[in-house]
Amino acid sequence: MKLTYGITTLDTKALDKSEFSQLMTESKEAIAAFNKAHKVESIYTSKLEEMSQHLAKFQEGLHQTKASRLVTSLDQADHERDDALGTLTALVRAFSRVKETATKEAYDTLAGLLKNYAGIAAANYEKETEGINHLLQELKKSTYQTALAKLHLEAHVENLMTAQKRFEEAYKERLTELKGKVPSQSKQLRIQLQEIYDFLLDFTAIMTYAYPERSHYADLRDHLNTIRSRYKKRKAVKKVKEAI
Repeated sequence: MKLTYGITTLDTKALDKSEFSQLMTESKEAIAAFNKAHKVESIYTSKLEEMSQHLAKFQEGLHQTKASRLVTSLDQADHERDDALGTLTALVRAFSRVKETATKEAYDTLAGLLKNYAGIAAANYEKETEGINHLLQELKKSTYQTALAKLHLEAHVENLMTAQKRFEEAYKERLTELKGKVPSQSKQLRIQLQEIYDFLLDFTAIMTYAYPERSHYADLRDHLNTIRSRYKKRKAVKKVKEAI
């Protein structure tokens, strides 16, 4: 195990938010207890205050789900186009039992087309968009226009076109928002916490190295190492078959 001034290596970037938060919490508590018991360097007190403030803010946002106005708008637009597609499909299906020749031919024509798009509403945004746009292009063909007119469904195709257009507008706005999004407060707080944590680790390790007779520094270093060791990711061990 590689050690730097006696500090156990740990890739904190590999930790998820909850693990990182817990690592910071346990380490802060260990350092705070050490500082209270020994009242040594004032740097511990000042850095602990900073750490406590940042950690409190980081944990506040840990489990919050933040949806922008555009996310809500996008979801609503997606539901509307799903409803429009579902309504059109259901209305076509309603003619399935009609025996009159012209109506039956119109139904068969549209049903044969729509079956190619079954389940498209359950696909991801991009695949559904591609599917609906392709369907709308097909419905512009004279064969399908005649069938739609026979069943009086032109208005419902218009509804689907309108809903699809609204979705695409909302989708583009959301992409624009994501491109211009600045790093979240959570990311900034994590960076600040990491800097303070690294400083306290390094300071403790250096004091332990510089003053070996002051065993309380070594005790703190070892305590922090014990905490760090619990967050090391275990690599899967590959089983090797014995040669027969």
